[in-house]
Amino acid sequence: MKRPTYTLPSIVKKVFRSGERSLPRTEICSRMEANELTALMDLDSATLLDKVLKMEQSPVRVASSEAIVEITYQPHQVYDLAYRFLRDTQHPKKLEQIVAELRRQTQFGWNQILRMLQLERDPRFVQYQGDDRWFLAEWTLANDQVYDFCRNNGITQVAARSLVHFLEQEVGIAADAAFLPMLDDRFRVEGDTLYIIVRSDVTDEELAVEEMAAADSSVSIANIESETEEVVPEQQEPIFTKGETNMTNATNVRVLEEVQQLLQQAISRLEGRNQEMAQEVVTHFQQSNMQAIEVLMKEKHKHEQIVLGIQQVLATSEQQ
Repeated sequence: MKRPTYTLPSIVKKVFRSGERSLPRTEICSRMEANELTALMDLDSATLLDKVLKMEQSPVRVASSEAIVEITYQPHQVYDLAYRFLRDTQHPKKLEQIVAELRRQTQFGWNQILRMLQLERDPRFVQYQGDDRWFLAEWTLANDQVYDFCRNNGITQVAARSLVHFLEQEVGIAADAAFLPMLDDRFRVEGDTLYIIVRSDVTDEELAVEEMAAADSSVSIANIESETEEVVPEQQEPIFTKGETNMTNATNVRVLEEVQQLLQQAISRLEGRNQEMAQEVVTHFQQSNMQAIEVLMKEKHKHEQIVLGIQQVLATSEQQ
């Protein structure tokens, strides 16, 4: 059984409540077990705590008494800035993203921030095994909520194009909740669609999935419109002499063919970009970056209108 699981240091940090600086060993172990933080681990709580205490960047250390464990975090403005950055964006971030933001907000250099910002020590930050991003310890995990909703409502697949609406409006997950399908064997991401693996007591039932048409184009609307304007001549009524007619007709045919080819190329570029976008959506999906997916979906709608316009121009040109 695979579920999102905190890293060992994060498990220990999760047992400390706001304002607590130290706890008895027995209390730490008791809280780990009571909150089922070690349920998916092969280690008992005492062994897990001992392993974390021996880590180089451990969030805890033995106090003056062997029976007491205290956190090693020392307050500093860079930690508070990092905390506010994640809290305000409501998205997990990689260390380099956090450092880049702190460089923007402070006068510290990159290496200075890296030396000062030891997020392993701050109990406000946690990580999941298999994910190098940092989450806030106060955030909830929505995997169970999403799975229960899908199972109870007979939902076996969700397309990325409707994912934001589905999670927020239908499932009703909190804005700062983390959804990590790639770390959970109840879900599977294939192509651009999320499978929900509905289990019975006997077998695993996996239903077929429709391919998601979530794609976008890197060609901007302005560029497409500009290109179309350049190649589509204005409709005028030229006056030709009899001797010029044959030559002019041939020129018109050639120009029209070139216009049609350019328009077909524009559509081909859109379709090619669609293939690339499929992987981009999956990447954002795996990172639970719903905001990025929503932006891509809005952009996709705009480009669909452009493609429709190009197809109408082509249809008109073929009738003439």
